[in-house]
Amino acid sequence: MNTASKVVIGLGILVIIIGIIMITTGDSFEENAEEGIVYEGADGKTKVENVEPNTGSKYWVHLVDREFEGGGGGGYNEAHGNSTWNLTKPDCDIVRSFTLTYDDNQIFYPQCNYIEDDTEDKYIVIGRLCNTPVYDSYGMEIGHEGEGCRAGTYTWDTDGNEVMVYDVEVLIGAFIQMIIKFLGSFGACCCGSIILIIGIIMAATMEDSNSNPYTQQTSSNSETVPQASSGWDNQEGYIHREKDEEEIPEKSDIAIPESEEKERSGEYKIPPSE
Repeated sequence: MNTASKVVIGLGILVIIIGIIMITTGDSFEENAEEGIVYEGADGKTKVENVEPNTGSKYWVHLVDREFEGGGGGGYNEAHGNSTWNLTKPDCDIVRSFTLTYDDNQIFYPQCNYIEDDTEDKYIVIGRLCNTPVYDSYGMEIGHEGEGCRAGTYTWDTDGNEVMVYDVEVLIGAFIQMIIKFLGSFGACCCGSIILIIGIIMAATMEDSNSNPYTQQTSSNSETVPQASSGWDNQEGYIHREKDEEEIPEKSDIAIPESEEKERSGEYKIPPSE
């Protein structure tokens, strides 16, 4: 496999792993949302942070395990065509008796009609702390009324009814954080998958950069060109065959000098006279 394709494939896998880690680690939406609960109980005390007056109420008060008029628990209301609801008359009478005081300052503003509640759960909105929104005839928020809150600890009198006070800014922050976390993880996984596919394509189409073309050429030539030793052996065989094919004369046919022939026959040769 080509070295560049290995690097690209490894990078793609790494980016995908980072995306998975992003979505599986860190605080969940529920954990972040729970940090916004300021108070939950009945006839207890609520600590309120310093809030600038008439800048909008960030503390919402919920009545626990109740339903709005018509049986809804929040969310879209077909009767109103939006996410506003009305309290039942018994619940409205109950919440109007609630007080949250600090040095005789009442900071709970109950609301019975056209309450904005976007989330369907066991908590129904019954009012705000510190100040309350003012709506026009179309249900649009046009301002706030109330003197705001001073930082301190306030005492609830709910006649035994359980309430929950929530900081809506924390809820919005947790929701935004969840969206960013999801988009970041999804984007990392998508980018990692694309990089991985590119690496696979590179591995399938590119040649290995470590291969030596000279070695490949030499090995291919060795398959077709005969070895030098085999040619020499053929030549030697040819020489041997030539020698073998020459006629070797018989021993009787070889010419022998006359003197040597007489010596072999034992004939005595008379020495010359002096």
